[in-house]
Amino acid sequence: MSPDQPRESMQQIAVLLDGMIKKNAYLPRRIGGTMRVDEQPGYAIVDSGLPTDTFNLVIGKAHGQPDAAAIARIAARFNDAGLPAAWWTCRELTDAAFARALGEAGFVADETSVGMLAELDALPPVAPPPGFGVRQINAQHDVAHFGTLIGALFDPPDAFVDAFYARVAALDFDAAEPLKLFVGELDGRPVSTTALYVDADTAHVFDVSTSAGQRKRGLASAIMHSALVHARERLGATRAALQASPDGLNVYRRLGFRAVCEFQVYSNRAAVSPRGELGGAR
Repeated sequence: MSPDQPRESMQQIAVLLDGMIKKNAYLPRRIGGTMRVDEQPGYAIVDSGLPTDTFNLVIGKAHGQPDAAAIARIAARFNDAGLPAAWWTCRELTDAAFARALGEAGFVADETSVGMLAELDALPPVAPPPGFGVRQINAQHDVAHFGTLIGALFDPPDAFVDAFYARVAALDFDAAEPLKLFVGELDGRPVSTTALYVDADTAHVFDVSTSAGQRKRGLASAIMHSALVHARERLGATRAALQASPDGLNVYRRLGFRAVCEFQVYSNRAAVSPRGELGGAR
């Protein structure tokens, strides 16, 4: 942690990282079996056992990053098993020595995203497109549709996303759980998704997707707005948090989100698949 970071900024970063850990650990813990979650004071490891970095994650915490020896041990866990993984941290929390230790362990800088927060009492209105509606889901077939829509975001589609959500669909998934799944339907056909993990007063937003043929129609804004109104009015949330790709920044800014930090994602894909046979998605 940088000593120069203001206390409020560090608290906001902690909210973002804690929400990422809780959401990404929730379903693997529910599924169990070969899926494992290991949480330590400075980081959390989510090991799905699936060959995709969508569900194999190391997420740093706001206080205390692992040292070089711990980084090497964590990396070896995935590298030795041939599993691609994504290592998430905030740029504001790390230094050159941390990045160097990751690189020596086979994890190299791969992409960036922006950590954002919004106050839900200032949520602007959004008019949904004609024929568009949003449902919170928990039935098996709906959860399967949810996974299919997310998996289809990637080129080629990530079959392991379907495999993961097939296991989720087999759970007795209750609408009262902290993880809420939503599907957006256009004229009754599923075309978009989002998920909320509600922790205390914060609704953490994940899995925002729109099917390829329906993009640029405002569906992402519409489903997010509907889910956030639900979080505010039904779940008592007063703010929302998310990680935004560069392509999604304007959508989220229009909904009142502001940047808090920059996430740096490191990947071991080259280490476990020198010719790029294994893909992955986040």
